[in-house]
Amino acid sequence: MQSTMSSDLTSAVAVDANAATAPAAAAGLALPLGGKRDQADIRPGDERGRNLRKLLLAADVVGLASAFIGTEVLFGGVAIRDAFLLLLSIPLWVVLAYGHRLYHLDSYRADHRVADEIGPVLQMVTLWSWTTLLALSALRGDHVPVSRVAVFWAATLVLLVVLRAAARAFAARQPWYLQRAVILGPVAQASAIYQKIRRHPEWGISVTACVAIDDSGDAAPCAGLPDVVPVLQEEAGVVDLVKRLDVDRVMLAPAFSESRGKVEVICGLSELGVHVDLVPSWCDVVGRRCDLHEMEGMPLLTMPRPSLGRSSLRMKRALDVAGSAFALAVLAPVFAACAIAIKLDSPGPVLFRQRRIGRGDQPFDVLKFRSMQIGADERKQEIADLNFHGGAIENGMFKVRWDPRITRVGRFLRRYSLDELPQLLNILRGDMSLVGPRPLIETEDRQVAGRFRKRLELTPGLTGLWQVNGRSEIPFEEMVNLDYLYVTNWSLWGDMKLLIQTCSAVLRARGAY
Repeated sequence: MQSTMSSDLTSAVAVDANAATAPAAAAGLALPLGGKRDQADIRPGDERGRNLRKLLLAADVVGLASAFIGTEVLFGGVAIRDAFLLLLSIPLWVVLAYGHRLYHLDSYRADHRVADEIGPVLQMVTLWSWTTLLALSALRGDHVPVSRVAVFWAATLVLLVVLRAAARAFAARQPWYLQRAVILGPVAQASAIYQKIRRHPEWGISVTACVAIDDSGDAAPCAGLPDVVPVLQEEAGVVDLVKRLDVDRVMLAPAFSESRGKVEVICGLSELGVHVDLVPSWCDVVGRRCDLHEMEGMPLLTMPRPSLGRSSLRMKRALDVAGSAFALAVLAPVFAACAIAIKLDSPGPVLFRQRRIGRGDQPFDVLKFRSMQIGADERKQEIADLNFHGGAIENGMFKVRWDPRITRVGRFLRRYSLDELPQLLNILRGDMSLVGPRPLIETEDRQVAGRFRKRLELTPGLTGLWQVNGRSEIPFEEMVNLDYLYVTNWSLWGDMKLLIQTCSAVLRARGAY
């Protein structure tokens, strides 16, 4: 190993399975490696958390004040005593929000989204709105009508959700939002972590290096990657290396948990004030089912017994029927517009039918708005080499970014997932669900084996983990694993969160080909 290292790294370092390229996303970042910062200095990661807390606090204050004043104006005007009550109630909200960690989760959870906080926000809005109006009623000495409470509650909830989402969107475009990260672990595992990060620029993480570690926890260059990994000093350990690289986040690959020096390294990293993300080796099996708690100071990760009870499945089916029926009624004009546009754009039927494999290995015909020219399946072999997942048409998924078979209207429909709307009829019929595993075509289904067949225990969905996390950008193997995790971690509240996240995914149109 060489004993010296360049004092500046002017481009970020990428890791992939073939160790071929460096990421362009973080290019231009200068990483000073020569000096050590005092621990009292403010790290960029701290700046991100501090600025996010200020923005979210401002969003909450504006949302609460607007909802209160708007409701008062609508129902008769704002008095001085009403404004005084507002001044007293907003600090109460801030205290409760701190107790629910609504200002701090963004500091260290890079993937934290509005859908993750809908539950606590809904609880707090209900408590705050009722308490505020009851106090106003006592102050005025008259009865507060139910309509007033309902309007105030709804206005508060909508404004808080929208303004907090806008605050995060604004923050994501600021220079201080970006966090520089180092991945510690073998090249193969580091590559898998890096690929996930690269698919989500909204997380604001720039991977600047991959560092291999030996059994003692000391740093070593990643074998076979001399051109993409910085040359490290031979005597430098992981903690000293992270300090010299001046990064904000350290991600520990699964193999790191098996190294002998893991405890000392984690303690050392914590003292540096950097964010530490530990990816456990069993993450592909249990997903988010673990409940972190403690017994007399001993931390425990408990995996609840998986349950797909009949009552829960009946509730899921009731949600599907109500949701699909409501969506079909509201979106009827959109259906008509899409049908007319398809007919005017190219010859052929409006709807496209394709055989998919559903719950319990039962096949069904999925309905979609036709987005391709007639005879597109017969031309599949002609463009097999354009499949960016590899495997031609036999292995994995068949996805082409600029598929020449797609019509002009079809490209627009796919970009905003409008071609999927007829699947609401599949949901109403019971072939599909609003949320569930991705419905696979027969050639894809034959590639799924072993424990991953568990994905067929639930009805396939219009949306799901695959759709909200990148859609076509996600490789077939990861998609199958996401479906497995969805089934083993299923909950009705999880479905509600995925429906909320789907709205954001559709607007971003990432992976919609």
